[in-house]
Amino acid sequence: MDLGVLVRIVLDVRQRTPPVVEVEGALLLVRGDRRRLDRIVANLLDNADRYAGGSVRVAVADRDGYARLEVDDAGPGVPPDLRERVFERFARGTQAGHRGQDGGSGLGLALVAQHVRHHDGRVWIEDRPGGGARFVVELPLADG
Repeated sequence: MDLGVLVRIVLDVRQRTPPVVEVEGALLLVRGDRRRLDRIVANLLDNADRYAGGSVRVAVADRDGYARLEVDDAGPGVPPDLRERVFERFARGTQAGHRGQDGGSGLGLALVAQHVRHHDGRVWIEDRPGGGARFVVELPLADG
């Protein structure tokens, strides 16, 4: 399936004001389980909504044989020492110990990591230029 099309469908279903969407390339075909791929995108968007005031940019591009998905937010960012830990089950980053009103269980990003691994991909967090966080997923491109 085309990752760019899948991202646009997930954004359309959300019925919210969409962020800036950038899709580079005609077809960014990946092999995978449609349900799991939907969850990857939705969970990254939900995480941005819950902890960073929403996503400001979603991009899909071909990067060296991988379909690269980037979800940017303009929130406080994720400290480097927490960037791997937030993908563990029940981890809640700087929100740990503060259940609060958001109802987050700490499973959303763990499921993202699990689904990405299932597709032989990788996921990580980096700083967003201008502030905030950039969540990056890379999945192998299909062989045509």
